[in-house]
Amino acid sequence: MSSAPDNRNARSKAFQTEAPLVRQLSTIAIGAVGGLMFLQMGVPAGAMSGAMAGIAFAGAFPKIATRAIGQLGTGLRYTAMLVSGVSIGASVTLDTLRNILAYPVSVFGMLLCVVSLTAASAAISVRFSRWDRDTALLAAVPGAMAYILSIVMTSNANAPRVVASQMFRVFFLVALVPVFVAQTGVTLTAVTARPSDPLSVFFLECLIGGAAGYALTRLRVAGGMMLGAMFVSGAFHAAGFASGRAPTVFLISGQVLIGAWTGSRFVGFDWTRLLREGPSMLSSIAVAIAVSAVFSWLVSSLLGLPFGVAFLAYAPGGFEAMTVLAMALGFDPFFVAAHHLARFFMLNIGLPLVLSGWLTSRKQP
Repeated sequence: MSSAPDNRNARSKAFQTEAPLVRQLSTIAIGAVGGLMFLQMGVPAGAMSGAMAGIAFAGAFPKIATRAIGQLGTGLRYTAMLVSGVSIGASVTLDTLRNILAYPVSVFGMLLCVVSLTAASAAISVRFSRWDRDTALLAAVPGAMAYILSIVMTSNANAPRVVASQMFRVFFLVALVPVFVAQTGVTLTAVTARPSDPLSVFFLECLIGGAAGYALTRLRVAGGMMLGAMFVSGAFHAAGFASGRAPTVFLISGQVLIGAWTGSRFVGFDWTRLLREGPSMLSSIAVAIAVSAVFSWLVSSLLGLPFGVAFLAYAPGGFEAMTVLAMALGFDPFFVAAHHLARFFMLNIGLPLVLSGWLTSRKQP
């Protein structure tokens, strides 16, 4: 049975305000412990997935959550995107430039994938979980969490379900994709084979990349800080001003910060809701991921791309997490970033019109 709209718990982690600095730093410390544990276990991209998992686990205990874990502030989020963006830009190679030729075809395939996975995921929620159609649609839309959260409180949708579904889709992608890659035996690019760039070059990239990222952020470009840093660092390496990778400590720190940022969203989350509605949310998420995998396989076969890079480009996750995950797993992060940005622009142009018409029609007798 479909339940009535329930907005009582809607102001969950996704709506929390910035935490005190001490709690932000302790959040990062907990994330670092989790990241190092996953790295020691040999999990690919362990620094990011371990940080996220460690914070999410610790946040499940009320005493720890209220005293030691909190939402990362704007400064730390910008730092995470800046350091990660410079690290990603250092991975520019000739293969990166060659893959640009495949962008038009694969971006078109990605647009078809977004429509298909949204429709399939929403249909599963309506047909088998008995969710109302507003809730199912808003929960199914991939990679537009900020926009979805901005309208969910003014709609007839069940806000806690929408928030939980959007959050856990990213959580499962970040947590399970590295494990999946490890179990399938995919050969990854050696991301640590090159020597590190000098600190002076790295800091110069951060300085110029930070300025470019800030400008893009002011222009309201999605992931502007990371995108600006990526392009500046990529230009440095493409032009030959730098030839190595980011220093290891910053490479890992950026991944830990992104993981901590993702994991901190679960602080204060109503975990009993997951127990009550877990099967419903997981079935919707599983369908979305399965549709993404099918489209990824088709496009990778057609264009001769590695399945991993196509899957991360088509995955229904966030721009920052999926791009950093691609870099950590040794895939082309620029290819992944381009597709998530294309999806972002498509959703921001088309989604308001679709949802406006859909939600308005649902309110009519």
